[in-house]
Amino acid sequence: MDKNSDRPVIVIQPDMAPITLKEYALRHGMTLEAVRTQAARNAIPTLQIGKGSTIYVNQAQMIMSSLEAAGWNVRVPQDIYSV
Repeated sequence: MDKNSDRPVIVIQPDMAPITLKEYALRHGMTLEAVRTQAARNAIPTLQIGKGSTIYVNQAQMIMSSLEAAGWNVRVPQDIYSV
């Protein structure tokens, strides 16, 4: 339990590596153009290492956003994931 709450602490460690826009389109039965449009409108979270490089769908951020929208108090251990 968290010392500041009566709610239990649940640790979730999904293996959700970023995937290309093309792979995302294939997995979800969408056209690549539809996925590109969603990415351009920020409807799906993306990341890109450098200008002109491959754009990836950030599946980890999708999970975090979904959990937060469902009312979960989501925290990421900063010491583990800091750059």
